Amino acid sequence: MRERIINNHAGGEEFSEIMTRLYDDYYKALVGYSMQFVDDLDVAKDIVQTLFQRIWELHIDVHNELKVKAYLYNGVRNMSLTTLRRRDIADRYVKEQSLRYEKYVVNADGEEEFFTEEVFRLLFKKIDELPRRQREVFLLCMEGKSYKEIGMALNIGTETVKTQKKKAILKLKKELGELSFLILLLLPN
Repeated sequence: MRERIINNHAGGEEFSEIMTRLYDDYYKALVGYSMQFVDDLDVAKDIVQTLFQRIWELHIDVHNELKVKAYLYNGVRNMSLTTLRRRDIADRYVKEQSLRYEKYVVNADGEEEFFTEEVFRLLFKKIDELPRRQREVFLLCMEGKSYKEIGMALNIGTETVKTQKKKAILKLKKELGELSFLILLLLPN
């Protein structure tokens, strides 16, 4: 990550050298600090890398090491707490939705599978009702195709692909209501 950040910056050599030193000096400590909050090494690494990327992109003054150190630790703490809040909100939402649909689950053997099949049935029924172009784009997205691949397959631009996908998702959310959270879990990113 450090090399990618350093090599992609158009700033001066001095800034690059200071950023390299900061990254080398603080990266591991900041990851450890973030781990105290998020308890997930990959998430902690992402937080620290995002923070260094932000410093790089905003070309924050890195000449005063005391200010930079405070910025780094405050930034990691804030980003870690934000991550926890988002995680907590998502967990609570999934639990609430699970409780709403608990009536569909009679036992762990057959009914849970039935429920999953029912969700897919409803989803694909609503997908079939989408306008033709939205349906084509959405189905190709579900297959994991990139915007570029979809654009080439359908002979349309990538911005059109993005727009059609967005319209399809909004329509499906509206049509499926409370089941929309399941759609988001089923869709590839």
